[in-house]
Amino acid sequence: MAMSEIGSVQPAERPAPVVASIASAAPTRLVAAEPERTPLEPAVRIDLSADADAPSPAPTEADYRAQYVRDAEARQMVYQVVDPASGDIVVQLPSVTVLKARAYAEREAAQTARPGAQTAQIDRTA
Repeated sequence: MAMSEIGSVQPAERPAPVVASIASAAPTRLVAAEPERTPLEPAVRIDLSADADAPSPAPTEADYRAQYVRDAEARQMVYQVVDPASGDIVVQLPSVTVLKARAYAEREAAQTARPGAQTAQIDRTA
């Protein structure tokens, strides 16, 4: 049997890797000293000087305006307390959710009480 060409190829000569001795492998990195800690600044500052801008005082109960409004969908009177500065409704009795629920319940009751109203057939077969 003949020897293959691959077997006749000699490996290339490489120099041996240089390995540092254990004595010279000591860490050379210097550890930085811990930075000096400074106290945190306060989260809130209060300016009590005469030059400070004074915010407008919060509205009191006397500043709010009470009104009665007729809700057209629920057909009933609604009590509202309104902020005069912004026009926003602060309190409403009954609430919007209650008004919508009443209007829905009244529509459903009127529809089922109407003579000749068709009720939905329920298919109960499995």
